[in-house]
Amino acid sequence: MRTSELSPYEPTATRVGFGCGTLMQSPSAQHRQRLLAEAYEQGIRHFDVARMYGLGAAERELGQFARKYRDQIVIATKFGIEPTGSAGRLARLQGPARAAAARFPALRDAIKRRSDAFHQPHRYDSATARASLETSLRELGTDYVDILFIHDPAPGDHVDMTELSEVLEELRQAGRVRAWGLAGEPDPCIGLSKAMGARAVLQVRDSILDETLARIDPARSAITFGILSRALKQIHGHISRSDEQRSRWSKIVGQDCGRPEVISSLLLQDALERNRKGTVLFSTTRPERVEAASIAVETLSREPDPASLRAFRELVRTELTTSAPASG
Repeated sequence: MRTSELSPYEPTATRVGFGCGTLMQSPSAQHRQRLLAEAYEQGIRHFDVARMYGLGAAERELGQFARKYRDQIVIATKFGIEPTGSAGRLARLQGPARAAAARFPALRDAIKRRSDAFHQPHRYDSATARASLETSLRELGTDYVDILFIHDPAPGDHVDMTELSEVLEELRQAGRVRAWGLAGEPDPCIGLSKAMGARAVLQVRDSILDETLARIDPARSAITFGILSRALKQIHGHISRSDEQRSRWSKIVGQDCGRPEVISSLLLQDALERNRKGTVLFSTTRPERVEAASIAVETLSREPDPASLRAFRELVRTELTTSAPASG
Protein backbone atom coordinates (compact mmCIF):
# COMPACT_ATOMS: atom_id res chain seq x y z
CA MET A 1 0.00 0.00 0.00
CA ARG A 2 1.22 3.51 -0.80
CA THR A 3 2.65 5.59 2.05
CA SER A 4 2.56 9.18 3.31
CA GLU A 5 4.77 11.48 5.41
CA LEU A 6 2.80 13.22 8.16
CA SER A 7 5.52 15.08 10.06
CA PRO A 8 9.31 15.44 10.11
CA TYR A 9 9.43 13.04 13.08
CA GLU A 10 6.69 10.50 12.49
CA PRO A 11 7.53 7.24 10.65
CA THR A 12 6.03 6.62 7.24
CA ALA A 13 2.33 5.79 7.42
CA THR A 14 0.12 4.03 4.89
CA ARG A 15 -2.36 6.03 2.84
CA VAL A 16 -5.24 4.20 4.54
CA GLY A 17 -5.36 3.84 8.31
CA PHE A 18 -7.63 1.69 10.45
CA GLY A 19 -9.68 3.54 13.06
CA CYS A 20 -10.35 1.59 16.25
CA GLY A 21 -13.26 3.73 17.45
CA THR A 22 -15.72 0.92 16.68
CA LEU A 23 -13.36 -1.99 17.40
CA MET A 24 -15.08 -3.03 20.64
CA GLN A 25 -18.42 -3.25 18.85
CA SER A 26 -17.18 -6.53 17.37
CA PRO A 27 -18.88 -9.45 19.16
CA SER A 28 -15.81 -11.28 20.49
CA ALA A 29 -12.09 -10.96 21.11
CA GLN A 30 -11.46 -13.54 18.40
CA HIS A 31 -13.44 -11.49 15.89
CA ARG A 32 -11.61 -8.28 16.88
CA GLN A 33 -8.21 -9.88 16.44
CA ARG A 34 -9.27 -11.26 13.05
CA LEU A 35 -10.41 -7.79 12.02
CA LEU A 36 -7.05 -6.23 12.94
CA ALA A 37 -5.18 -9.07 11.23
CA GLU A 38 -7.19 -8.53 8.05
CA ALA A 39 -6.26 -4.84 8.08
CA TYR A 40 -2.60 -5.80 8.36
CA GLU A 41 -2.87 -8.44 5.64
CA GLN A 42 -4.38 -5.83 3.30
CA GLY A 43 -1.31 -3.63 3.75
CA ILE A 44 -2.61 -1.21 6.39
CA ARG A 45 0.11 -0.17 8.81
CA HIS A 46 -1.50 2.82 10.56
CA PHE A 47 -3.80 2.09 13.52
CA ASP A 48 -5.65 4.90 15.31
CA VAL A 49 -7.01 4.51 18.85
CA ALA A 50 -7.74 6.65 21.94
CA ARG A 51 -8.01 6.28 25.70
CA MET A 52 -11.78 6.66 25.52
CA TYR A 53 -12.44 4.16 22.71
CA GLY A 54 -14.36 1.09 23.74
CA LEU A 55 -14.89 2.54 27.24
CA GLY A 56 -11.14 2.32 27.74
CA ALA A 57 -10.73 -1.23 26.39
CA ALA A 58 -9.72 -0.61 22.76
CA GLU A 59 -6.06 0.19 23.48
CA ARG A 60 -5.50 -3.14 25.21
CA GLU A 61 -7.21 -4.98 22.35
CA LEU A 62 -5.03 -3.24 19.78
CA GLY A 63 -1.96 -3.84 21.92
CA GLN A 64 -2.52 -7.60 21.95
CA PHE A 65 -2.39 -7.58 18.17
CA ALA A 66 0.36 -4.98 17.76
CA ARG A 67 2.99 -6.74 19.86
CA LYS A 68 3.75 -9.06 16.94
CA TYR A 69 4.27 -6.19 14.52
CA ARG A 70 5.32 -3.24 16.66
CA ASP A 71 8.28 -2.14 14.56
CA GLN A 72 6.22 -2.42 11.36
CA ILE A 73 3.18 -0.32 12.27
CA VAL A 74 2.22 3.20 13.30
CA ILE A 75 0.12 3.50 16.48
CA ALA A 76 -1.64 6.80 17.17
CA THR A 77 -3.50 7.41 20.42
CA LYS A 78 -5.02 10.43 22.15
CA PHE A 79 -5.44 12.12 25.52
CA GLY A 80 -7.85 14.63 27.03
CA ILE A 81 -11.03 12.54 27.15
CA GLU A 82 -10.75 9.74 29.68
CA PRO A 83 -13.21 6.93 30.51
CA THR A 84 -14.72 7.04 33.98
CA GLY A 85 -14.31 4.27 36.52
CA SER A 86 -17.82 3.01 35.84
CA ALA A 87 -17.02 2.85 32.12
CA GLY A 88 -14.05 0.61 32.85
CA ARG A 89 -16.24 -1.78 34.83
CA LEU A 90 -18.71 -1.94 31.94
CA ALA A 91 -16.10 -2.35 29.22
CA ARG A 92 -16.26 -6.16 29.18
CA LEU A 93 -20.04 -6.10 28.85
CA GLN A 94 -20.23 -3.67 25.95
CA GLY A 95 -20.30 -6.33 23.22
CA PRO A 96 -23.55 -7.93 24.45
CA ALA A 97 -24.91 -4.48 25.35
CA ARG A 98 -24.32 -3.16 21.83
CA ALA A 99 -25.92 -6.28 20.35
CA ALA A 100 -29.01 -5.71 22.48
CA ALA A 101 -29.07 -2.02 21.54
CA ALA A 102 -29.01 -2.93 17.87
CA ARG A 103 -32.18 -5.01 18.37
CA PHE A 104 -33.99 -2.44 20.49
CA PRO A 105 -33.91 1.17 19.18
CA ALA A 106 -35.25 2.62 22.44
CA LEU A 107 -32.33 1.08 24.36
CA ARG A 108 -29.86 2.40 21.78
CA ASP A 109 -31.27 5.93 22.13
CA ALA A 110 -31.08 5.74 25.92
CA ILE A 111 -27.41 4.68 25.76
CA LYS A 112 -26.61 7.58 23.44
CA ARG A 113 -28.29 10.04 25.81
CA ARG A 114 -26.19 8.76 28.70
CA SER A 115 -22.90 8.35 26.79
CA ASP A 116 -21.37 11.44 28.44
CA ALA A 117 -21.66 9.69 31.80
CA PHE A 118 -18.95 7.24 30.65
CA HIS A 119 -16.37 9.96 29.98
CA GLN A 120 -14.74 12.49 32.28
CA PRO A 121 -14.73 16.21 31.39
CA HIS A 122 -12.08 17.22 28.87
CA ARG A 123 -8.69 18.00 30.46
CA TYR A 124 -5.79 19.38 28.43
CA ASP A 125 -2.76 20.06 30.61
CA SER A 126 0.72 18.65 31.08
CA ALA A 127 -0.18 16.43 34.03
CA THR A 128 -3.08 14.85 32.13
CA ALA A 129 -0.90 14.34 29.04
CA ARG A 130 1.78 12.52 31.03
CA ALA A 131 -0.61 10.36 33.07
CA SER A 132 -2.76 9.46 30.08
CA LEU A 133 0.27 8.51 28.00
CA GLU A 134 1.59 6.22 30.73
CA THR A 135 -1.78 4.46 30.87
CA SER A 136 -1.85 4.15 27.08
CA LEU A 137 1.65 2.68 26.97
CA ARG A 138 0.70 0.13 29.61
CA GLU A 139 -2.54 -0.84 27.86
CA LEU A 140 -0.89 -1.02 24.43
CA GLY A 141 2.04 -3.02 25.78
CA THR A 142 4.66 -0.77 24.20
CA ASP A 143 7.25 1.74 25.38
CA TYR A 144 6.37 4.43 22.83
CA VAL A 145 3.55 5.58 20.55
CA ASP A 146 4.12 7.00 17.10
CA ILE A 147 1.65 9.87 17.47
CA LEU A 148 0.04 11.34 20.60
CA PHE A 149 -2.93 13.58 19.86
CA ILE A 150 -4.73 16.22 21.89
CA HIS A 151 -8.19 14.69 21.61
CA ASP A 152 -11.16 16.63 20.27
CA PRO A 153 -10.80 20.06 21.89
CA ALA A 154 -14.09 21.93 21.67
CA PRO A 155 -14.89 25.65 21.62
CA GLY A 156 -14.75 26.84 25.22
CA ASP A 157 -12.23 24.22 26.36
CA HIS A 158 -9.13 25.65 28.02
CA VAL A 159 -6.13 24.47 25.99
CA ASP A 160 -2.80 26.03 26.91
CA MET A 161 -0.93 25.36 23.68
CA THR A 162 2.35 26.74 25.01
CA GLU A 163 2.33 24.37 27.97
CA LEU A 164 1.20 21.39 25.91
CA SER A 165 3.67 22.01 23.10
CA GLU A 166 6.49 22.02 25.63
CA VAL A 167 5.48 18.80 27.37
CA LEU A 168 4.70 16.98 24.11
CA GLU A 169 8.04 17.99 22.64
CA GLU A 170 9.74 16.86 25.85
CA LEU A 171 8.02 13.46 25.56
CA ARG A 172 9.14 13.24 21.94
CA GLN A 173 12.74 13.96 22.80
CA ALA A 174 12.57 11.34 25.55
CA GLY A 175 11.41 8.74 23.00
CA ARG A 176 7.98 8.21 24.57
CA VAL A 177 6.24 9.57 21.47
CA ARG A 178 7.60 10.04 17.97
CA ALA A 179 5.23 12.83 16.93
CA TRP A 180 2.28 14.76 18.36
CA GLY A 181 -0.60 16.92 17.25
CA LEU A 182 -4.34 17.64 17.32
CA ALA A 183 -7.27 15.38 16.43
CA GLY A 184 -10.94 16.32 16.24
CA GLU A 185 -13.41 18.68 14.63
CA PRO A 186 -11.99 21.08 12.02
CA ASP A 187 -12.68 24.51 13.51
CA PRO A 188 -10.94 24.16 16.90
CA CYS A 189 -8.15 21.90 15.61
CA ILE A 190 -7.23 24.06 12.63
CA GLY A 191 -7.32 27.16 14.83
CA LEU A 192 -5.14 25.67 17.57
CA SER A 193 -2.72 24.11 15.10
CA LYS A 194 -1.63 27.57 13.97
CA ALA A 195 0.04 28.04 17.35
CA MET A 196 1.84 24.70 17.10
CA GLY A 197 3.58 25.10 13.76
CA ALA A 198 4.35 22.55 11.06
CA ARG A 199 5.74 20.01 13.55
CA ALA A 200 2.23 19.18 14.78
CA VAL A 201 0.28 16.41 13.02
CA LEU A 202 -3.28 17.48 12.20
CA GLN A 203 -6.15 14.94 12.17
CA VAL A 204 -9.58 16.34 11.27
CA ARG A 205 -13.05 15.27 10.21
CA ASP A 206 -13.59 15.52 6.46
CA SER A 207 -15.92 14.23 3.77
CA ILE A 208 -16.98 14.93 0.21
CA LEU A 209 -19.74 17.15 1.65
CA ASP A 210 -17.38 19.22 3.83
CA GLU A 211 -14.04 19.39 2.00
CA THR A 212 -12.22 20.43 5.15
CA LEU A 213 -8.84 20.03 3.46
CA ALA A 214 -9.49 23.13 1.39
CA ARG A 215 -9.10 25.13 4.64
CA ILE A 216 -5.69 23.68 5.51
CA ASP A 217 -2.33 24.99 4.35
CA PRO A 218 -1.47 22.91 1.23
CA ALA A 219 2.07 22.46 2.57
CA ARG A 220 0.74 20.58 5.62
CA SER A 221 0.03 16.85 5.48
CA ALA A 222 -3.05 15.72 7.37
CA ILE A 223 -4.98 12.68 8.51
CA THR A 224 -8.69 12.71 7.75
CA PHE A 225 -11.53 10.72 9.32
CA GLY A 226 -15.33 10.60 9.17
CA ILE A 227 -15.33 10.26 5.40
CA LEU A 228 -18.24 7.79 5.36
CA SER A 229 -20.54 8.40 8.34
CA ARG A 230 -22.72 11.35 7.36
CA ALA A 231 -21.94 11.39 3.64
CA LEU A 232 -22.83 7.74 3.02
CA LYS A 233 -26.21 8.05 4.72
CA GLN A 234 -27.10 11.32 3.03
CA ILE A 235 -25.98 10.33 -0.47
CA HIS A 236 -27.51 6.86 -0.37
CA GLY A 237 -30.78 8.34 0.91
CA HIS A 238 -30.78 10.85 -1.94
CA ILE A 239 -30.15 8.17 -4.57
CA SER A 240 -32.75 5.79 -3.09
CA ARG A 241 -35.64 8.22 -3.38
CA SER A 242 -36.81 6.50 -6.55
CA ASP A 243 -35.80 3.83 -9.06
CA GLU A 244 -35.42 6.61 -11.63
CA GLN A 245 -32.93 8.43 -9.39
CA ARG A 246 -30.91 5.28 -8.83
CA SER A 247 -30.90 4.47 -12.54
CA ARG A 248 -29.82 8.00 -13.51
CA TRP A 249 -26.90 8.12 -11.05
CA SER A 250 -25.81 4.59 -11.97
CA LYS A 251 -25.81 5.38 -15.67
CA ILE A 252 -23.78 8.56 -15.23
CA VAL A 253 -21.26 7.03 -12.82
CA GLY A 254 -21.06 3.67 -14.56
CA GLN A 255 -21.65 1.70 -11.37
CA ASP A 256 -24.73 0.66 -9.39
CA CYS A 257 -25.06 3.63 -7.05
CA GLY A 258 -27.97 2.02 -5.24
CA ARG A 259 -25.52 -0.26 -3.44
CA PRO A 260 -24.00 1.24 -0.27
CA GLU A 261 -20.71 -0.58 -0.85
CA VAL A 262 -20.32 1.18 -4.21
CA ILE A 263 -20.93 4.58 -2.61
CA SER A 264 -18.48 3.72 0.20
CA SER A 265 -15.76 2.85 -2.32
CA LEU A 266 -16.30 6.08 -4.24
CA LEU A 267 -16.22 8.12 -1.02
CA LEU A 268 -12.94 6.50 -0.01
CA GLN A 269 -11.46 7.13 -3.45
CA ASP A 270 -12.57 10.75 -3.21
CA ALA A 271 -10.97 11.16 0.22
CA LEU A 272 -7.71 9.59 -0.93
CA GLU A 273 -7.55 11.66 -4.11
CA ARG A 274 -8.15 14.92 -2.24
CA ASN A 275 -5.78 14.02 0.59
CA ARG A 276 -2.92 13.01 -1.68
CA LYS A 277 -0.10 13.53 0.83
CA GLY A 278 -1.78 12.27 4.00
CA THR A 279 -3.61 9.32 5.50
CA VAL A 280 -7.34 8.55 5.39
CA LEU A 281 -8.87 6.66 8.32
CA PHE A 282 -11.82 4.34 8.07
CA SER A 283 -13.53 2.02 10.56
CA THR A 284 -15.50 -1.17 10.18
CA THR A 285 -16.44 -4.25 12.18
CA ARG A 286 -16.59 -6.46 9.07
CA PRO A 287 -13.31 -7.97 7.81
CA GLU A 288 -14.57 -8.20 4.21
CA ARG A 289 -14.90 -4.42 4.07
CA VAL A 290 -11.20 -3.99 4.84
CA GLU A 291 -10.37 -5.57 1.50
CA ALA A 292 -12.68 -3.09 -0.22
CA ALA A 293 -10.57 -0.24 1.18
CA SER A 294 -7.42 -1.83 -0.19
CA ILE A 295 -9.07 -2.19 -3.60
CA ALA A 296 -9.97 1.51 -3.57
CA VAL A 297 -6.29 2.38 -3.06
CA GLU A 298 -5.25 0.07 -5.89
CA THR A 299 -7.87 1.60 -8.18
CA LEU A 300 -6.44 5.08 -7.68
CA SER A 301 -2.87 3.86 -8.13
CA ARG A 302 -3.81 2.51 -11.57
CA GLU A 303 -5.94 5.51 -12.58
CA PRO A 304 -5.41 8.59 -10.35
CA ASP A 305 -8.52 10.41 -11.62
CA PRO A 306 -11.04 7.79 -12.80
CA ALA A 307 -14.01 8.93 -14.87
CA SER A 308 -16.47 7.27 -12.48
CA LEU A 309 -15.14 9.33 -9.56
CA ARG A 310 -15.30 12.58 -11.54
CA ALA A 311 -18.91 11.86 -12.47
CA PHE A 312 -19.82 10.95 -8.90
CA ARG A 313 -18.26 14.12 -7.51
CA GLU A 314 -20.14 16.30 -9.97
CA LEU A 315 -23.46 14.70 -9.02
CA VAL A 316 -22.74 15.21 -5.32
CA ARG A 317 -21.65 18.81 -5.93
CA THR A 318 -24.71 19.78 -7.94
CA GLU A 319 -27.38 17.83 -6.05
CA LEU A 320 -26.21 17.65 -2.43
CA THR A 321 -23.31 19.88 -1.46
CA THR A 322 -25.12 23.19 -1.80
CA SER A 323 -27.75 22.08 0.69
CA ALA A 324 -25.48 20.10 3.02
CA PRO A 325 -25.13 21.49 6.58
CA ALA A 326 -21.78 22.91 7.55
CA SER A 327 -19.36 20.64 9.39
CA GLY A 328 -18.94 21.20 13.10
